[in-house]
Amino acid sequence: MKNYIKFIAICLTAFIISCESEEPIFDNVNGQTALQFTQAAYSTSIPVEGLTLSIPVLSTTVSGEARSFNVTVNDATNPAEFTVGSLSIPADSYEGVLSVAFDYAAITGNDGDLKTATFTIETSGGTTAAFKGSTTVDYFREIVCNDTTFTINTDFYAGETGFSITDDATGNVVYTMPALGNGVQTITADIFLADGCYTATITDSYGDGQLDGTVTGNYTITCSIITFASGGGAFGASQSRSFCVNQ
Repeated sequence: MKNYIKFIAICLTAFIISCESEEPIFDNVNGQTALQFTQAAYSTSIPVEGLTLSIPVLSTTVSGEARSFNVTVNDATNPAEFTVGSLSIPADSYEGVLSVAFDYAAITGNDGDLKTATFTIETSGGTTAAFKGSTTVDYFREIVCNDTTFTINTDFYAGETGFSITDDATGNVVYTMPALGNGVQTITADIFLADGCYTATITDSYGDGQLDGTVTGNYTITCSIITFASGGGAFGASQSRSFCVNQ
């Protein structure tokens, strides 16, 4: 009986050693190529001149020649707004990129609309696999605004209120609100502001701001969906707001 137990122990030891000696060896040249995106998601704004987004990709194998792989587009808001290049990996490298070129002029919809596109690595016949093989890009058209709208809602004592916009770079006053008569009113003005930074200043000659005991006034400087500056109310004699345009 003791000899039988010893024989089993010897066999098990031999089996274990045999298994260890036959462990698979990772082949980074001739083995299966597995690809993955290094990030699952991106978010970017598209400037007027357009944008080519380079999305990094990793490979488990290396080759002496440059390689390219196909990528499909899934769940795209509008595929006509971008062009997808091939997934390229240079020779003797584990790292490559997928290039996606976004065309500002082709992006439809309103300012601030968020678009989405998902890109998936194509696999084939056991030679190419994908781990984390999809990535999603959220993008939106950059808002370029120079044609601003100034809106002021006054209290009853509108004649006490003054308003101006100063160019921070030059110190020049680029807009001054015309003098108003008393009475609650809404005044608007279209103001072109070149790219740069500015200071909006509202004043009250009486020193109590836009507050007459019943009505509280306010103002905004807007462009599209952007509010560059806002203020007013019970600010005392003066209130300033700094803001930048397309900076």
